This record gives sequence, structure tokens and C-alpha cells, in this order.
Amino acid sequence: MESDAKRAVDLLIRDAYVITMDAERTIHPRGAVAVAGSRIVAVGPAEEVEERVRSARTIDARGAAVHPGFVDCHAHVTFHLVRGAFGDACPIDVFARAQFPYADLIDDEEEHASALLSVAEMLRNGTTCFVEAGTAFEPDAAAAAAQRLGIRALLGDPFVMDVGGLGFDRIAATHERALDVLGRELGRNADPDALVRGHVAIQGIGTSSDELHLAAHALAEREGVILNQHQSYAADDTAAHDLRCGCHALVHLERIGALSERVLLGHLNFVRDDELEPLERCRPAVAWNPTGSMLWGVGGTLTGRHLDLHRRGLAVGLGSDASNWANAFDVGEQAYVALLTQRERFGARDAMTALDAFELATIGGARAAGLAGEIGSLEAGKRADLVLRTDDVPEMRPSFDPLAQVVLGARARSVRSVVVDGRVVLEDGELTGGETAEIAAGADRAAAGLFRRMGYRGELTGRPLGPAGRAATATEALR
Repeated sequence: MESDAKRAVDLLIRDAYVITMDAERTIHPRGAVAVAGSRIVAVGPAEEVEERVRSARTIDARGAAVHPGFVDCHAHVTFHLVRGAFGDACPIDVFARAQFPYADLIDDEEEHASALLSVAEMLRNGTTCFVEAGTAFEPDAAAAAAQRLGIRALLGDPFVMDVGGLGFDRIAATHERALDVLGRELGRNADPDALVRGHVAIQGIGTSSDELHLAAHALAEREGVILNQHQSYAADDTAAHDLRCGCHALVHLERIGALSERVLLGHLNFVRDDELEPLERCRPAVAWNPTGSMLWGVGGTLTGRHLDLHRRGLAVGLGSDASNWANAFDVGEQAYVALLTQRERFGARDAMTALDAFELATIGGARAAGLAGEIGSLEAGKRADLVLRTDDVPEMRPSFDPLAQVVLGARARSVRSVVVDGRVVLEDGELTGGETAEIAAGADRAAAGLFRRMGYRGELTGRPLGPAGRAATATEALR
């Protein structure tokens, strides 16, 4: 009779150090999490949870941490095939000339190969959800990769812009084209339980007219989704946007009614004093990409106000950006780098804490993605997106403070298993939806074919690619 009174669940993770990230930031040092279907049904002390459930499957955490999955709030998942191809110190103008043919020539299969590699990397590093930054030419290719490997994804329409453009031929930066494609990805939201959903995306950074900003914002409001856009990445695009607006960009966006809690601003490396009031009044979310600034020497970790905005209560999450802007899709690494930069910048060990960093990677990211009611914390009723760690790595020992040790020491090295929507998608370090080696080999083949069409050598040699027939750095090849 006692067994019959217990609730049947599909998965029980027991003997875990459960970091819930709920409103009280509750931690259960000897805790358990029970999952039925796609949702968490119980979280708490292990004895209490185990008394209430009988599970089809039980995983023993062996005392290691279990926490909400990381959320990558700004990811270009179909640009992984160009990672490292043009040399580490490639100047931005040379890189741009190299990337435009890439953007013009990549096909659906190659985008799918890139997205598979990106998603595999994310899952292995503890990321359970990503917001695609509106640059997948064929969103179905990214969707198929996400569905196959089992990651949660928010996809946007590709390169929606009607001012200037980005310099490649594939996308016409016209108002007609922008309005035509705007919101096409929202059809994915017909199924409320869909793992891959849509949001409204525009390119941003000064490439959108006021009319397009307003149309996109109105659509996001009507559909109850986020409006995702790049904003104030580098000093030059920030100045150009200011010039077009006739004032600082965020002041202008508030003035025309295109800034609100619906908006997710990618990067936001430059915030001027008169933009703080619009930010506080309108409370848009921010996707902070620390290495996306640092690798290119943009200065966002020196000039940005991301931590200040987090302290003011705005939704701030973290993003990995793109392959040559982060070189790895690892939100835990972004959290660590963010913490280091702020302590160095302000000259104080407590300028940003491990808990601050963990908040940005989990519930902060969920808020920024518009999904805080569904993910970002381990609470009954929420989706079962979680990460199980292992203490069997040197970086987790001795484990006086597992949360701090995950952020400051072990990072991705201690990821053992990952659950998304109640499904185990990474088990003991291995993907359940595909072989990592097979995915990596497929990306190599796709990259070789693509670069052949671009006029570079087809083989991957471990050196930066040069033009067909000779070895060279990208700088030499493209000058």
C-alpha cells in the first residue's frame, strides 16, 4: 500500500548537492530531484523526495552538484565551420572579406553540420538552451540539429535589416524583404511543448529603420515573445547608430517606443550616462558576451555596464556569440571570464561573486530569453533542464563550496550528464543523440567542401587556410 501511494516518476536523481537557483537561492546539500515527463515534480531533501516517489530510473549523484542548465542568450550556431580558419590575429577588415564569401556560399547541409557541432559543444559544456542570434540562413537546419541532439532552442529569422546591410550579397537589406520574413519562425510556437521555438529577431546595430524597429516590437508584443537584436557592440557601430538617430541610440529607441522588457539587447558594450534612465524605465534584457568583446579588443568588459545593470535588477544573461568571437560555446567559461574581468576592473575580490556569475548563467539567462517561468531554476512545475556534475575530477576537490568550485575551478570539466525537457541527452559525458566523433568528422567534411568553393584549399591541415595551391595565412591570401 505504501508503495502504491507514492507518485510514479520517470527519473529520480538522488544524493545530490542540489543548487536550485529559486528566489531564495535554496541549496539542498543532500537533496534529490524527481522528474515526470518533461517537468520537475519534486525538489528537496533526499529523504523527503524519495518518500514521495517511485521512479522508473534512478541516478545516484554520489554527492555531486545538480543545478539548472545554462542558457546561452546569444549564439550564432551556423558559423562554426569558419572557426580558426583565418588565423588568430587576423585583422577585422581581412576577416570580414573572408567571411562574406562564407556567408554567401554556405548551404543548408553545411549549416546543419555547423549547428550539430555547436549543439554538441553546448551540451557537453552544460548548456541546455540557446537563443540563436538571427543569423541562420536556413533556420530549419539549426532546428533539425537542436531536435536531434535534444537541446532547447529559440530561433529567429535570418538577417532582418533594411538599412545599410552587412556587406554580403545573399541578403537584400530592403524594407520589403525585412517585413516579408519578419516573424516566420513564430510558426514553431503552435505547439506549446515544442523544444524548438521561435522569437522575433532583427539584426540591430543600426541596420534597422524606425519603422522596422516598431514593426518588430509590435509583433513581439502581440505574440508574447522576445525581440532579439544586436546593440552597441563596438565603438564604430555605436557611433554610427548615434549619428543616424541624432542622439544616443537607447534614448532614441525609448523615444520611438521600441524599448521594453520584450527586447533582448545582444552585447551592449557601450552605455552612456543618458542611456541609463531609458534602461531603468524600459528594462530590456541584455545578453553579455565577455569573450565576444575581449577576443577582438572591443573593450566591452572595460566600458560596459553589464554588472551594474544586473545589480539594478535588469535581466542579464550570458552569450557565447560566434565561433571566432568566443571560439567555444561554453556559458560556464563566459561566467568565469565575466567574474574575472569585473574583479580586475574594479580592483575588488567581491566586485562580482561566484553566485552572481551562476545567476547570469542560469536564471538570469532564462529571464533574458523570456523563459523564466519554464527554466532557469530547479522548482516543481518547471521544465526538467538540468546538469549533473561529478566530483571525480581534481578540480572539484576538496569541495568546501561546490557552487563556487563549479564556477571558479572545474567549469565544464565536471559535467557528467545533462537532462533537457526530462530527457537525458548527455550521459556520463557521451551524447545520447549522436556520436561526438561522427559530428566532428561531418563538420570537417562540410568545412572542407565549403572552403573549396570559396577558393581555398579543401583539406584541413591544422594551419590557417590559404588560397588553393599554396599555404598562406588569411592575411596574405586576402590582401
